[in-house]
Amino acid sequence: NHDQYINNSRSILKAVGEYVYDNLKSNKININKPQGGFYLMPEFLIENFFTSKEMCSNILEKTGVALLPGSDFGFSKERMIARLSFTDFNGREFMDYVKKNNKLDINSISKFAPKIIEGTNKLKLWSETL
Repeated sequence: NHDQYINNSRSILKAVGEYVYDNLKSNKININKPQGGFYLMPEFLIENFFTSKEMCSNILEKTGVALLPGSDFGFSKERMIARLSFTDFNGREFMDYVKKNNKLDINSISKFAPKIIEGTNKLKLWSETL
């Protein structure tokens, strides 16, 4: 039913968002715990770029991960903030799994959202090499 669909969607997005948060937060990346929704706004604590747009272009070039610059969302262009969406997965497959198994863990995220794990790892590595 509709309520189950909404609850499962929220559970999936919460689990995936918390995975990204837990694996990105570091002394190079300031990030707030997800409060709902499907994106995060990490701030990269680096001084290698003049604008967040320049930083996002470099991230795309070096990692293949596409982020939007925080300046597109009203943040100062000099702050290295980016908008990161964590929805690059097949929602139907993930939803079917959750309906049948009623569990979310690192194994299910790895299986149904592998691009999220790959992108998170690439971003973390990118930030650590600067």
